[in-house]
Amino acid sequence: MNIRFIFFDLGNVLLRFSIQRLARQGAALTGCTEAEVLHAVFSNGMEQKLECGEISEQEFYESFCNVIGKRFEPQQLANVLNDIFEVVEEVQPFLAKLTAIDFPRGILSNTGPGHWNHCIGKYPFLLQDFPKNHVLSFRAGVMKPDQKIYETALETVRQNIPDIKPKEILFIDDLEPNVAGAKEFGFDSFQFISEQQLVKELMLRGDW
Repeated sequence: MNIRFIFFDLGNVLLRFSIQRLARQGAALTGCTEAEVLHAVFSNGMEQKLECGEISEQEFYESFCNVIGKRFEPQQLANVLNDIFEVVEEVQPFLAKLTAIDFPRGILSNTGPGHWNHCIGKYPFLLQDFPKNHVLSFRAGVMKPDQKIYETALETVRQNIPDIKPKEILFIDDLEPNVAGAKEFGFDSFQFISEQQLVKELMLRGDW
């Protein structure tokens, strides 16, 4: 296959995240149960609105405090929400190869501004290995698997490779619906499950 560009998802592909850790940290901060913390974060749709850029971090903070019934310093809540990531080591060797040969690549992720800013600050490799081509849902105004975000991704790539076709773009994501959405748009795509499976899928697509 003729792959000319690779998009990586951020969460659970480049960086593993833990909702359980978020729940524990939130319970420690608020004195509420872990279930109540997760309810405040996810049940009213505010997290999705934040990741779509429809609301600000301040609006999300106010919503969380209203649901919990307590107030905290905004940075305390930010720490709870953002300090949940660690590097997915299995991907690093392949990423190092791509960086060494400067193979065209980027990040295509459903994420909010807090997560993104925290991650690029804590994990310098993200901007070192991906200095450009960041297609992020809070900037695009739409989330995977909506076809519009893949259209935005294609437009982003074509700023550097004008003649590229969708089938020449590979997208690696941890969630099958996002992979299916990418395939529907015309990208080559597979679901990241393990190091062995990653190597197998990549070997099918070229000599890296």
